Amino acid sequence: MRCYRCGAVLTENEFCTNCGADVRIYRRIIRLSNMYYNDGLQKAQVRDLSGAVESLLQSLKCNRNNVDARNLLGLVYFEMGEAVAALSEWIVSKNLKPEKNIADDFIEEVESNPTRLSAINQSLKKYNQALSYCEQKSYDLAIIQLKKVVQSNPNLIVAYQLLGLLYLESKDYEKAARILERGIRIDKNNTTMLNYLKEAEDQLGERDGLQVSSLQKKAPTTHAASDSIVYQSGNETIIQPINMPEKVSMSAVVNILIGLGIGLAVMWFLVLPARIRSAQTNANDELMEVSNELTARSADIDALNKQIASLQQENEAASQAIESLTSGSGIVEKYDYLAEAALNFIRSPNDVTTTAEMLARVMGDSFSVSQGSSAEENYSAAFRSLYDYLNTQVTDEAAKRLLDSGIAAYNNGDFNQAAADLENAYQLDETNDQALFYLASSYRSAGDSDRATELFSLLINTFPDSEYVQQARTYLQNGAESDRTDAGAQAAPPQEVQDPQAAALAAFAAAQAQAAEEAQRAMQGLPADSDVSAGAAIDQ
Repeated sequence: MRCYRCGAVLTENEFCTNCGADVRIYRRIIRLSNMYYNDGLQKAQVRDLSGAVESLLQSLKCNRNNVDARNLLGLVYFEMGEAVAALSEWIVSKNLKPEKNIADDFIEEVESNPTRLSAINQSLKKYNQALSYCEQKSYDLAIIQLKKVVQSNPNLIVAYQLLGLLYLESKDYEKAARILERGIRIDKNNTTMLNYLKEAEDQLGERDGLQVSSLQKKAPTTHAASDSIVYQSGNETIIQPINMPEKVSMSAVVNILIGLGIGLAVMWFLVLPARIRSAQTNANDELMEVSNELTARSADIDALNKQIASLQQENEAASQAIESLTSGSGIVEKYDYLAEAALNFIRSPNDVTTTAEMLARVMGDSFSVSQGSSAEENYSAAFRSLYDYLNTQVTDEAAKRLLDSGIAAYNNGDFNQAAADLENAYQLDETNDQALFYLASSYRSAGDSDRATELFSLLINTFPDSEYVQQARTYLQNGAESDRTDAGAQAAPPQEVQDPQAAALAAFAAAQAQAAEEAQRAMQGLPADSDVSAGAAIDQ
């Protein structure tokens, strides 16, 4: 016996040693269920089937998981001709105990004999038809149907009960007694049939007593001459000769033979054809009924197949949805990334760059809260609010820091690091033309002219009013071709890229310095260096 709460094996204690549950009442219920089961088993062994059913039902009321009681109840139902109820109990038993269950053998044995199963099914239909006839008070038709039922399904107890009751109703007590005795041989202690049989026997006894009394009142009187017996039968006086052998004449024999011949002829020409036609009609009706049943079952099978296909599609869709939620790029991992970003922001508020990188992983390739992606509906309002808050707090600052670090790396000649930082800065702030320009310049200095050309073109198309557009166009017109020619060569030493306005001011200052130097030389009487240097400085 196992605990009803945790399933552990119970000991002799009044509580479960595993979970501590009180099992005193539970033990009594299980013992009571087993007691009813044993009682039902004993009744079934002596063919008290109805009593066995009552005991087994009580056992299942105490413990509905009593598999042995369910299996035995199914056997009793099957022995009483109720195959549907038997299969129901066995199927429930199989669901309760899927493995090592004798109900599998019972079900397989029933399903392996489709002829018998079909006969049982037809008998149940005819029994239901007989019930319908009884409701319509067509007792003769009901008796005909029930006779067919007990022939095709001789163990159906309810058919014997109903047929015996109909015979009692029609006062045919001898037939009632015979059919009830047949049913009692199957179920010996069936209270209903025993009551019906007692009623039939009582009626038969009263009728036999009346006949004996009538014969006593109308006792025959012997004729004085002792050659005949005279007695009254109703209003007629019957005189029966005694001790006188009856003379059989030849004409009587001939009449008997003629009668037999006529009877045979009538049977041959009238009765047999009608019987044959009736048999053919019944066979055709049964064939049509079987055909209709097969058609209905085929339709049911098709409907079940469609349901199975629909359920399989739903299962596949659910599996795909679960996979999308739990996969590496699913919603569950997005929540983890957002939690990591929030934790990093709480621990290190100034480390906005790391937090921004974590938020970039949340955005991924197909989701962006700020852009209102169609996937946004898959996320909760709290998720979107937290993302928006973190994005507002760290994005601008992270973009600025990455831009500064990228420009510093570019000026120091670390073009790969500059490209990485500037790429992240531009992804965080795609409105920053300076980040895009330095990113393109980093790729150009690193020797990736194709990527540089792509980014310079993007700069021209996206920011037509930017101050870096002219330098980008100059590169596209001149620099790209030279970079392709020098592909694979050593990169030039890093040079600091200055802002265009700063470069123009520096060139103007250099020209002024050059002019001042020449004027000073002229005043000191030194030879002038010509205007080429100043022009060169201005051109630079």
